[in-house]
Amino acid sequence: MKTAIIGAGAMGCLYGAYLSRSNQVIMIDSYAPQTESIARDGITVAETDGTEKVFKENISACLSGCCKEKVDLVIVFVKSTNTDAALSENQSLFGEDTIVLTLQNGAGNDRKVSKYVPEKNVLVGTSKHNAVNLGNGKTRHGGSGLTVVGSKAHCRENAENMAALFCESGIETETSEDIQRIIWSKLFVNLSINAFTAITQTPIGYLAQNPHAWDFARRLIYEAVDVAEADGTYFDRREVLETVKKVCLDDAHGYSSMYQDRKRRVKTEIDAINGAIVEQAKLYGVPTPCNALIVDLVHAIEGTYGFAE
Repeated sequence: MKTAIIGAGAMGCLYGAYLSRSNQVIMIDSYAPQTESIARDGITVAETDGTEKVFKENISACLSGCCKEKVDLVIVFVKSTNTDAALSENQSLFGEDTIVLTLQNGAGNDRKVSKYVPEKNVLVGTSKHNAVNLGNGKTRHGGSGLTVVGSKAHCRENAENMAALFCESGIETETSEDIQRIIWSKLFVNLSINAFTAITQTPIGYLAQNPHAWDFARRLIYEAVDVAEADGTYFDRREVLETVKKVCLDDAHGYSSMYQDRKRRVKTEIDAINGAIVEQAKLYGVPTPCNALIVDLVHAIEGTYGFAE
């Protein structure tokens, strides 16, 4: 299957490398040094066991907006703040039957994708893999886990075909018919792990290991569960906490994408994660003081980028 991955960062490179085992993969990014490295040398994945593997066969790369051929599958990995621009620049990739899967953080990306392809062709997914972008087409795989995909329009066949494709490439994947549960479950993980580790500048495991950190994470999550329930999707709070803690422990030595954003001094996705919870809460009159505080703190940190380190 001819596959284009928009966003050749840590996770984009990880999935692109694995999918190249049985598919033709085009890596697309707006950062020229990254696409040039991938086009020349392929993608290098540093695994958790210390080994490295280079994936070069079946992989090509080009700058965003430069690939004019139609593809069978597009996987979107760009930051939520860049979704609209990335889709607009690369809409030449979309044919009548092109499937588009968003594996991004944050809420609302599926609605943005639906502007460019029929809703039946839109898939939403979550990934429990963790990766760190090392630059020059190299990514460090920090932790493995399940990928879950579902159809925005309840098109079961498309979701099952995607799961089969991923499994064939060595990416453990399941399907879900409850798309809202997928979206909310992803948010619960991201709004606690991403934001908190960006502020504390710690590995993912710290959140579950430090009692003060975990107590604050619990409050962030409970606020979000209240919003989800007001919106019509119900969760067992204890199960949600257990799920988030398991991600923390499984990827204990990994680093969140927002942590990496702060390290690189670039704008984060806080508005599409905790900010999305705060805005959704306003529709139902649900208080979210902890999430609002996190949004303000992260924006305050972004404001320091202009100062010398």
